Amino acid sequence: MLFSGSGTDMVIRSLRLKNYRNYDLLDMSFDPKTNILYGDNAQGKTNILEALYLSGTTKSHRGTKDRDMIQFGHDEAHLEMVVEKKGLTFQIDMHLKKNSPKGIAIDRIPIRKASELFGIVHFVFFSPEDLNIIKDPRKPYL
Repeated sequence: MLFSGSGTDMVIRSLRLKNYRNYDLLDMSFDPKTNILYGDNAQGKTNILEALYLSGTTKSHRGTKDRDMIQFGHDEAHLEMVVEKKGLTFQIDMHLKKNSPKGIAIDRIPIRKASELFGIVHFVFFSPEDLNIIKDPRKPYL
């Protein structure tokens, strides 16, 4: 899996996960140009991409409920993404809870609406499942 910040005005600096999917604790820093995630199947590569997307959009690309992203045996998960955009640094924190709405903060200031995140990060997410659009002849998407 490859993602790149080259040629954009936004760079993901770091991602920290706690009790998220298969991660007890993950602390990653990213190169401002190109990053490659590699490893065996079912090791958590897509979970990292999902966490990045979730942090910037408040939604999972998988359409998963918040409680399903919390690691088994825990009641909440925490995600922290640090992004640099046009020379400004933003810290996006998200708390997922099993029995209550998610909490989101930008630079440690809670936000009320997901739309307050829009404009800070920009993602285009392409997954293997998206190939069905062009592979399945029974579905005339194009």
